[in-house]
Amino acid sequence: MDYFTDSLREFISSNIEIEKEFEYEQFKVGRSNITYKIFDDSNSYVLRRPPFGKILESAHNMQREFNIISELSKTNIPVAKPIFFTNKNVHSDSDFYIMEFIDGVTIADNFVANKFTSEEKVKISNSFIQSLAQLHNFRFQETELKNLGKHENYIERQLSRWSKQLEAQKVRELKDLNLATKMLFENIPTQLRTSIVHGDYRLDNVRISNNSVAAILDWELCTIGDSLADLGTVIASWSNLDEIDTPFINAPTLSSGFIDRNSLLEEYEKNTNSDLRNIEYFIRLSFWKHAMIMEGVYVRYSLGYYGEVNKKEIEEFGNSTLMFAKKASNPNLLKEIL
Repeated sequence: MDYFTDSLREFISSNIEIEKEFEYEQFKVGRSNITYKIFDDSNSYVLRRPPFGKILESAHNMQREFNIISELSKTNIPVAKPIFFTNKNVHSDSDFYIMEFIDGVTIADNFVANKFTSEEKVKISNSFIQSLAQLHNFRFQETELKNLGKHENYIERQLSRWSKQLEAQKVRELKDLNLATKMLFENIPTQLRTSIVHGDYRLDNVRISNNSVAAILDWELCTIGDSLADLGTVIASWSNLDEIDTPFINAPTLSSGFIDRNSLLEEYEKNTNSDLRNIEYFIRLSFWKHAMIMEGVYVRYSLGYYGEVNKKEIEEFGNSTLMFAKKASNPNLLKEIL
């Protein structure tokens, strides 16, 4: 069934400047919330909604995402301008929001990255890590975002939340994931700094224009917590050709020319004056969370929540979980990737 029914089209076109017979295309990047580009001859926007079917409690909160980018759009932090939000109503089976469409490129994989020169990749790398530093330096305590979540015990909250979500949708035993979970629970570091945490800060979650970050996208996992969580995700996902068994199999940085992981850490440290002594823990946490996310996608695909897909694609997500879990349980993680 076509999501954009006549009723929904009428509703959208009466609230934003777009023709009722607008065209649309679904973005291929992003496997959690569903994201469409909607456009006519004169206007382009982005619409975000939850996946179809049953969703976990507290997950895929469109109102929350909309509120976050609404507040951040008042600052110099690069985000898409929010335009319209609606609760579930007679026109749609779910909440959704509409934001501006940002011209540029999403470097979703190494094939897209190959189109850039090494000089351009260095500029992109620096803008990417500097934009993260800008987000973490943002004085959120002076804004409405101070109520986005609890400020302390971020790691404990993350471990508890993700573990519960996995149990709620568990379909198989995962030995490496269980081992990584044990390692994380037994070695929780002291929270040294509190900031806005994006939750999934990677190259495929930003929009690049003129070799710099034009917008940070996908704020679904954003909260208040330890800023090193985002840095851990950056380092985990910044794969290179020398890395053994990277689960980010098509990472943009598998295209040579980007700055290396150590340079990223140095640039971040310089821009935030952060203590990075516990960075291995947060890299492990990122691999662990990605295993959780991939398992959730695997389960939802298996149950048909994303529509009809082939069995091979479902198996790929299942195998991705295993690869992330293996990396997360590696006792010599930092030595291996740096």
